[in-house]
Amino acid sequence: MSDAGSTGPIQKPPQKTGRGLKIALACSLALNLMIAGLVAGAVLGAGPRGDDQPALRALGLGPFALALTREDRAEMRGRIDGRATRSDRQAIGQSLVALQTALRADPFDRPMAEAAMARSRNAARDLQAFGHDALLDQIESMDARARADLADRLGRVLRRVNGRGGDRP
Repeated sequence: MSDAGSTGPIQKPPQKTGRGLKIALACSLALNLMIAGLVAGAVLGAGPRGDDQPALRALGLGPFALALTREDRAEMRGRIDGRATRSDRQAIGQSLVALQTALRADPFDRPMAEAAMARSRNAARDLQAFGHDALLDQIESMDARARADLADRLGRVLRRVNGRGGDRP
C-alpha cells in the first residue's frame, strides 16, 4: 500500500526572499529611475510651459538662463534647435547606461565606469561649448542697451545665487 498523502517527489517549501535582496532591488529601481530621469531631462531639454531655463542650464549657461529675457531665451532656443546637439545628449544617456552596467558588475568594473564617465564628460564639454557659442551669438545680436540690461540682470542673479556679484568686475 502506498501512503495517501504522498503523490510525488517531496517538494521543498519556497524560500523567503532575503531582506538584503529586497534592499538591492529597491536600490536598483531607484537608480534606474534616476538614470531614466536624467536621460529624459537631457533629451527633452525644456521644462513645463516652454520654460527654456533647464535647456540653457544644461548647455552650461546657468546664471544666463535666469538673466536673459523671455524673448532672448526664445531666440536662444531657436539658435539651439537649429544646431545638432541631440547626438551629445544621446551620448550622455548612453554613457549613463554603460555606467549602470558597470555598477551592476561583480566585481565593480572600474575601467568601464571610467570610460563611461569620460564619454559623458566629453559630450557635456561639447554641449557647453555649443551653448557658449550660441550665447555669444545672441549677445552679439544685442545693441549696447540690451547688453547693459543683461549685465544688470546677471549681477542681480549672481547676488541672489551667491550672495555677491556686483555691477562691476
